[in-house]
Amino acid sequence: MLRKTLIFASMLSPLVLLQPATAEPMPLWEPGMQQVVQVNLNTASAEQLAMNLTGVGLKRAEAIIDLRTKLGSFSDLNQLLQIKGIGPRVLELNKERITF
Repeated sequence: MLRKTLIFASMLSPLVLLQPATAEPMPLWEPGMQQVVQVNLNTASAEQLAMNLTGVGLKRAEAIIDLRTKLGSFSDLNQLLQIKGIGPRVLELNKERITF
């Protein structure tokens, strides 16, 4: 009996593999699906900055808040270049997310 089952299973397995998939896989990402979360540099907490800005962790977020305290408020995106570890690439990655 076991021998017949194995023979039958070995005959069916190639047929199962040849069947087309009936369900369409869902795309992981499509243009327009991404929602950009904007962050106000003058009001956001360090946690909000770290969570929503690419390339900014908690330490850099705290440096942003220290600079904000020193300047009073941010008025230009390029003011962030004064912070160690934030360069043109980080600004480019986040320019759509940053508001004042």
